[in-house]
Amino acid sequence: MKKIYYLCACLAFLACSNLTAQTRPDAIYGDYAGYWVSSDNTATYATAQESNNLIGFTVGGKTYSTGVNDALLKSKVSVVTDENYVAFPTSFNTTSTATNFLIGIPRYLNGVIQDNTTRPSLSCNTSLGYYLRDGKNGLDLGSAVFNIPKQELQFYVNVLADINPDCINDAIPDIVVTQVGAPSSSFDVFKFTDANGVTVGVEKQVNFNSSSVTPLGKALWSFYYAGNCPHNYNSDGGFSGTTRDIRVLTFRLSDFGITTSNYKNAVKFVQVLSGDSDVAFGAYSTKSMVLYCLENGNATGTALDTKVGITSQGRAGEVNSNWPMVRKGGYLALESNQKAFVPTRVSTAGLANITNPVPGMTVYDTTENCIKVYVNANAGWKCFNKKTCP
Repeated sequence: MKKIYYLCACLAFLACSNLTAQTRPDAIYGDYAGYWVSSDNTATYATAQESNNLIGFTVGGKTYSTGVNDALLKSKVSVVTDENYVAFPTSFNTTSTATNFLIGIPRYLNGVIQDNTTRPSLSCNTSLGYYLRDGKNGLDLGSAVFNIPKQELQFYVNVLADINPDCINDAIPDIVVTQVGAPSSSFDVFKFTDANGVTVGVEKQVNFNSSSVTPLGKALWSFYYAGNCPHNYNSDGGFSGTTRDIRVLTFRLSDFGITTSNYKNAVKFVQVLSGDSDVAFGAYSTKSMVLYCLENGNATGTALDTKVGITSQGRAGEVNSNWPMVRKGGYLALESNQKAFVPTRVSTAGLANITNPVPGMTVYDTTENCIKVYVNANAGWKCFNKKTCP
């Protein structure tokens, strides 16, 4: 019956704005001040004034952990479903110098106010994308970028059919998105696309200013100009030292029309920013999908010397080449024009003999002829065929 309903309703979905499938949590839980819970932004709920990592949320009467601090959440909530969410590996570029294009950080850090005296600017050595994926699992509700210029954020999610089909039709949220500023009437668009940019299933248009997306809590901010370098403190009235509402929405894969028939075509997840988007993070369930980070390395700023190196060219310690210190920004430099670096070689079947693998562990798979990286217990070993975060 579910497939028949989808096929019959598909044209109607495409013809309308399709705004109703996202779900506002009944409550959200954070680690601010030891433990923080909120279901609206009234004065009866504490305003988060420091970092506040999302540790869980309640949807449809069920509370889900995010993997940030399951022990804390379970000590406060009697029944919790274990899940794990990670911020999208976000990167974006812009030349905007608009005065409302801002970086927001918590008003206090370790009890110290962040203002023009204690922190007059933020370094440009940190990418803007960092503020959308910092904190534990990247889920800090207390840092964000405000009024990001209109553009698309794209994430490769399905290079090797990495959407888990078992998660498509369950009731567990697969994607979590945020809006932490004063929303306008503009729409943000969320969708899956194929390799050519064609929408797979249906896109979701979200008006964060609508009555269905009421605030869940509040945070107190300090603001810095995102378009300037360095990012100077914003001392204008009405900005730093003021609160903004926190809005959170959850989606299931099926909300986007993803099915067991089309999920292999869904190569990218795309967020189309309205130009007024105030984003703390967007996150995905690691049980539902595996993402590949496509962020370019930061080529600006001062890189530290590489202190350790092995060379077959006899240049170590030479004054002129200053090797390996001249190879900036690394932990280890390996250099040769006649030798090759050979990682551990193992067959696909032999990977099962590696006990207790940890994320980031790397081998060469002699069966699939690719460098493989261990992602996590759900994803396992994946061919390293996309560039990763620096």
